[in-house]
Amino acid sequence: MKNSLQIFKNWQFVLYVVAIVFALFITFVYYMQIEDENIRNFVKLITESEANNMSLAYFQWTELYDALLVGDVEFIETTKEDMKNEYPYVLDVEFVSATPPNELFEITSDGTALVIKFKIFDSFLENFIPDKVAVVKVDIMPILERYQVKGIKLVSSKGKGAKPLVYGLMFKRQLTSREISLMLMILTIVFSVALVSRMFQAHKLLKTEQILNKALETITLMTQEILSGKSNPSYQFILEKAVEIISGAQAGSVLIKKGKFYEFAACVGYDYSQVSKVKFRPEELAQGVDGKVKIISNINNFDSEKLSDERYRILKEYGRISEIKVMLSIPIIVNNHIVAFLNIDNFENEKAFNEFSVRIAALFANQIGIIFERIHFEEELKKQKEYLEYISLRDPLTDLPNRRALEIEAEKMFALADREKKQVCVVYTDLKNFKTVNDTFGHQKGDYVLSIVAERYTNVIRKSDLVARIGGDEFVFLLYDCKEYIQFIERVVKEIEKPIDLDNNLIRVSANFGIAIYPKDGETFGDLLLKADIAMYHAKRSGLYFYLASDLPEM
Repeated sequence: MKNSLQIFKNWQFVLYVVAIVFALFITFVYYMQIEDENIRNFVKLITESEANNMSLAYFQWTELYDALLVGDVEFIETTKEDMKNEYPYVLDVEFVSATPPNELFEITSDGTALVIKFKIFDSFLENFIPDKVAVVKVDIMPILERYQVKGIKLVSSKGKGAKPLVYGLMFKRQLTSREISLMLMILTIVFSVALVSRMFQAHKLLKTEQILNKALETITLMTQEILSGKSNPSYQFILEKAVEIISGAQAGSVLIKKGKFYEFAACVGYDYSQVSKVKFRPEELAQGVDGKVKIISNINNFDSEKLSDERYRILKEYGRISEIKVMLSIPIIVNNHIVAFLNIDNFENEKAFNEFSVRIAALFANQIGIIFERIHFEEELKKQKEYLEYISLRDPLTDLPNRRALEIEAEKMFALADREKKQVCVVYTDLKNFKTVNDTFGHQKGDYVLSIVAERYTNVIRKSDLVARIGGDEFVFLLYDCKEYIQFIERVVKEIEKPIDLDNNLIRVSANFGIAIYPKDGETFGDLLLKADIAMYHAKRSGLYFYLASDLPEM
């Protein structure tokens, strides 16, 4: 009887253990299904985000649009290489004849890598190429690693245990240390708790999907507004949305690198007018500059040790560093360099941030990186435009204004003279016997002499005047309110007749001048320039330094 009872109890224990194991198995399978769905949703989100970014960076660009239309092979190949360098996960880029997708892009796969077909626009999204698409082959694994998606491995569709990921790709789960710990923990709980866990996981999945959808909606809206020109890229706007969406976020900041320092570019929950006065050296940053995502507590202790000056007082009083329980810091990396940090703060709980918080924060940080690149690109374009405008108005030898710049400035000066009832002298000059310098010493030395003369001309004019080179050894002065033009000619002659050392030979040059006065001698710049030119040649033939256009015989 005792033996029978013992056997019954043993079987009862075994059944109890089997029930727990079965409950564990069911719970874990359900958990894995939820995690798989979370991963699919997140991978789909970041894939579309990366595709959006690639479309913005390369396939909404007038220069590439034009190059494809005219078949500029060199520009196209350079763009391909630039794209592969910018996005290391891009395996191949081709431009093929095909009907473009209805949207900005269309994502499929070849079983091992993503294949993204992009519609090719100009920079204003007003036109696209109707018979050609960009086909970009992408290795998704580096993207997953960047967004902290761990524990999955791409496999063939024929592989055992393969499960669908996104766009036809298949994957296998590899248990993370967190999942293994979870299994051991579940072994200690009863069957009823497993049922509660299932309900909790279902709720978590719903909340996760809501957060992911809201994040994607926000980032898509920002991208569309930036592309359409409705709004300028804004660190503040993205930071506000990040604090609104990221679980555990109560405040935050964006630090951008400017030269040798990191400065605040945006704040939520802090007095920006005060904290913006604070700059950090790299070694003064609590998150460091090793490029890793970090969750940092006790930030006040760190700052009090590193910042012993006025900056600590500002951060404590206006940056609330003594209140911060934990900070989530995501580095923003562009071209392998840390250009900024997205910092998210919590004032209540040191464990406020989890892996999901990191993923969503990384998504927003990536968007800030795109904005940083866009701002940098626009700044470079502005600099190039300003440089091209500058050189289009300068003489390449002397760096003086050229004829085009002279004409533009003359119109402005004449208009000002009309308003102020002043006169403007147009002084046409060329050098005496300059041909002898070129014939004796060569054109290279002649160019050197011209540069010296240009420098001397610049030294004698006032800030309100202008001197331009219009060709050869010919120069033109514009003298505003020129009442003492004779004294001006004397100063110029005295300056340029100073000896010039040319290969240990001291040479001297001089010049002849023709003077036409606005508005007495003419009402247009072209008319005045012609009369000043004629007056200059009259001075040259007459052996005079200068001649007035008003003294010329009637033409």
